[in-house]
Amino acid sequence: MSRTPSELPPEFSKSAFTVAQGRTGGLGAKRLRGGDLDRPYKGVRRAADAPAEADGTNDPYQYAAAVLGQACDALELVLPPSAFFSHLTAARLWPLPLPQPADDESIHVGVPADVQPPRRVGVTGHHVSDPWTRSVRRQGRLLVDPTSLFCQLSGFLQVEDLVAVGDALVLVPRFSDDPGDRPWVTMTELTERVDCFRGRGKTRAKAALGLVRPGAESRPESLLRVAVVGSGLPEPLVNVDVYGDDGMFLGCGDLVYEEWRVLAEYDGDHHRSDTRQYEKDIRRIERFRSHGWQVVRITKTAFFADRRACVERIESALRASGWRPLRS
Repeated sequence: MSRTPSELPPEFSKSAFTVAQGRTGGLGAKRLRGGDLDRPYKGVRRAADAPAEADGTNDPYQYAAAVLGQACDALELVLPPSAFFSHLTAARLWPLPLPQPADDESIHVGVPADVQPPRRVGVTGHHVSDPWTRSVRRQGRLLVDPTSLFCQLSGFLQVEDLVAVGDALVLVPRFSDDPGDRPWVTMTELTERVDCFRGRGKTRAKAALGLVRPGAESRPESLLRVAVVGSGLPEPLVNVDVYGDDGMFLGCGDLVYEEWRVLAEYDGDHHRSDTRQYEKDIRRIERFRSHGWQVVRITKTAFFADRRACVERIESALRASGWRPLRS
């Protein structure tokens, strides 16, 4: 008959701890082998029923972020002091807008050139020899600095996804709970960092940098703008205030073509989940239209199913308003 393991001391019941810490706290070798303890990494234990930050959430993004955070908390216990989270992991911890992770995505850790990188299951260690790379503390964790992170991601992401990251880094939100923390970098800082970058993805980093714009407040907005410009349409203004001929404020438009009085509006998940915001947006769009603006509404489902068709709708609106492509 198996015995129920003894209750863990409070300091070990909610977060990961090392075997050495457990021993110091009075846990014997047998208790440390208990079936109620997970072994996320060699030399690390965690209560199997330890709560995650997003327990009970129905949001897959929040849940994935909580699971990653829990794994990084456990891994930090056995990393060298100079190690920092890098590449895709740092971007997700920041957090920055990225595509959904692959099921087998590693946790990325960077170390200086004179330190042995970690070699553990599910962990990818990197020797970082770039002299411009540094670590910063964000939300209690050491992460690679944001301009170096942009450069690192150029070896992993497509140009459009890298643009979305750059847009987020240089964004000053119209509304923010912590306006003093944004932008995370300036366009000048990002440009100077890419100029001195010599690693994998240099060409892609420079291409993406040329498309980064302050103002885009979501990854889909960035992807839509890149798709529009890439198709040969003129570049729109991003998240600017729109006024009527009488000076009346009509609202802020996502992608704005002032010359042709055309707006492209991206309808994200909040239109499904937030009734008040949805109704507010309906009234805003009605004001645009009543003052002679054409509004092309792009839904999340439509955009990710057929981007080309969405761009063609914007092109049709521009042509109807008098735009014509320049002849080469």
